[in-house]
Amino acid sequence: RRADPRVRARALSAGLWGVTASALAALLQRVGVLPPETRGFWKLTGRLGGGAVDPNSLGILCALALVVALASFRESFRGALRTTRAALLILGLVLSGSRSGFLLLLLALVLLLAVRGVTPRVRIAGFVALAATLILIVMLVLRGAPGTIGGRLAESFDPRLPIAYRVSERPALWRAAIRLFESHPVAGGGMGAFAWKLPDLLRDENRRLPTRDNPGSGYIQALAETGVLGFFLTIGFVLSLAAQMLGRSRAPSDGSDLGAAGAGLVAFLITLALGSHWFAPDVSLLFFLIAATAVAPASSEGRALVAIRRGAVWLYAAAALVGILETARPGETFRYSRRIGFHAAEAGPRGPLRWTRRRFALWLSPGERLQLQLAHFTPEGKPVEVVASVAGTVVWRRSLVPGETAHLVLSGPPTRSEAVVFRVSRSFVPRRLRLSEDRRELGLLSAEE
Repeated sequence: RRADPRVRARALSAGLWGVTASALAALLQRVGVLPPETRGFWKLTGRLGGGAVDPNSLGILCALALVVALASFRESFRGALRTTRAALLILGLVLSGSRSGFLLLLLALVLLLAVRGVTPRVRIAGFVALAATLILIVMLVLRGAPGTIGGRLAESFDPRLPIAYRVSERPALWRAAIRLFESHPVAGGGMGAFAWKLPDLLRDENRRLPTRDNPGSGYIQALAETGVLGFFLTIGFVLSLAAQMLGRSRAPSDGSDLGAAGAGLVAFLITLALGSHWFAPDVSLLFFLIAATAVAPASSEGRALVAIRRGAVWLYAAAALVGILETARPGETFRYSRRIGFHAAEAGPRGPLRWTRRRFALWLSPGERLQLQLAHFTPEGKPVEVVASVAGTVVWRRSLVPGETAHLVLSGPPTRSEAVVFRVSRSFVPRRLRLSEDRRELGLLSAEE
């Protein structure tokens, strides 16, 4: 925002072309030139992410870029090149299957009608883009193309499908996020905590989901992960940014490009109510690039405001230091589980089995006694060395050949809890060895008695 306007415009232009390249990659995936999605979930749904983080990100990116590209931010090219870019962005949005991206585009084009600085040419271009998107969606609905926006919109209104599937399990995700907020109302559960806590949160309802997900709302995620403090900070930022963008975009002297950018970003902030999209790194980058161009340039601040901001920074630093000191104990690492570095349990002939990672650890309560079996199964046919340490001191070391099992008895100290940390010299990833689509890092196979 403090950079020269030409620098900001060039950076944003590069971002728009990056999104166009991502949309082109999705098209090449569809026609078979590029390989399909590698994650099993996206393969199952038939949606395409192109060069973006995932299909949801691609849809949001294409919708944002399409709205901003309508005014082209004073770029000099015309005609076929501009039309080609718009067509690729529309195709990327449709192939992504992102209903949030489609909603963003609709809202942005509606908001363009209220922006005084937008020229009739930009409005006409917006309606043409919307009409082309709708026609393409209808054509894909009639063809029953799975994974596209058309297919997903058809599923959303299909009464034969369960309501939970039609709304992507959002009610269950929202309830889980509220439970996380209730357990940590002031500071929240921590940034990114919802996804890995989701199985535990759903267990309260005796439910399970096949994949981990975000809460399905950026604002509910802010409430659950950052608490009341972070939620009001988020709302304050959103309202301030929206007011600046709308105020500047309604000024005729600023031109159509800022009007289109403001409409796109306000639509994005509204769409956040139904998706946690700005937490994806590529979406976040484009969002703040557009915001830095759409708002007014930074101005000098008064001494009082500078003092308040410096005080807030020092207050945050003090709070962070207190948090570090309060959690600087090994037990805090095992707050939510006595195991670290273990994959989910799998059914075995004599009980549950767990694959470990290359590094894993167990937390032992005072006087606890645990029998642990560690087996070395690998397709590589090479031995491994396993080292166990307590408080940095090596207490056990052994070399295991393929197929060999080590039997250990772990005993906790009588007066305190302790962590036993294991290190394995080698691990393997089944997908890299082309054994399966399993992307996990696998070390040893463990069983507890």
